Amino acid sequence: MIATNRPLSVVAPNDPCWTRIGVWGDRTCPQLADVTHCHNCPVFAAAGRRFLDAPSPPDYLGEWTTRLAAPEHAGATDAQSVLVFRLGREWLALPVGVLVEVTRDRPPHRVPHRGGLLAGVVNIRGELHLAARLDRLLGVAASDTAATHPRMVVARRGSEVWVFAVDEVDQVFHIPAEAIATAPPTLARAAARVTRGVFRSNGRAVGLLDDTRLFQALREQVR
Repeated sequence: MIATNRPLSVVAPNDPCWTRIGVWGDRTCPQLADVTHCHNCPVFAAAGRRFLDAPSPPDYLGEWTTRLAAPEHAGATDAQSVLVFRLGREWLALPVGVLVEVTRDRPPHRVPHRGGLLAGVVNIRGELHLAARLDRLLGVAASDTAATHPRMVVARRGSEVWVFAVDEVDQVFHIPAEAIATAPPTLARAAARVTRGVFRSNGRAVGLLDDTRLFQALREQVR
């Protein structure tokens, strides 16, 4: 079963807006365009502080003593944290171990006499990084509708950094190893080369990218 990062109900004030108009509601909150996720919102943070400042229930220490003394479930350490995002019509995921940040979309500066998979260079916090067209690398079809909340994902392995635009960012999920299935044979060859497997999330199939093979493909085809 796939576990999600949901807010604790005990944190909620009288009006838990994140369950109505936030990421766990209908997503109509105008602040989502700036903060991406309710976890980054001052309202959610303030609710968390109120929870931490509140006195503990009488049975709190006893309950957590029992929980911590219980043996760990087998396979719990096999869970992997991934960031789920949409690219065109496809939902994909990238291990958070290579994730640097998700930032607002910005037009890359084109590199003279270069094109194809290389979109150009972008300025991220004062540093210039190569931006790649991940949709072209994976052979992903464009979406029928325009992106409403485009973002840029910055990923790093060692000293190598790549930036790519995505149409939508969902959130971080913790995926057990047994939930990851082999990629179907119908997957496009380009995508299959850098996809580790597929898992289900919120009723949709999500392709888990292999960051090692992804970075290698970018090096070979872009530079």
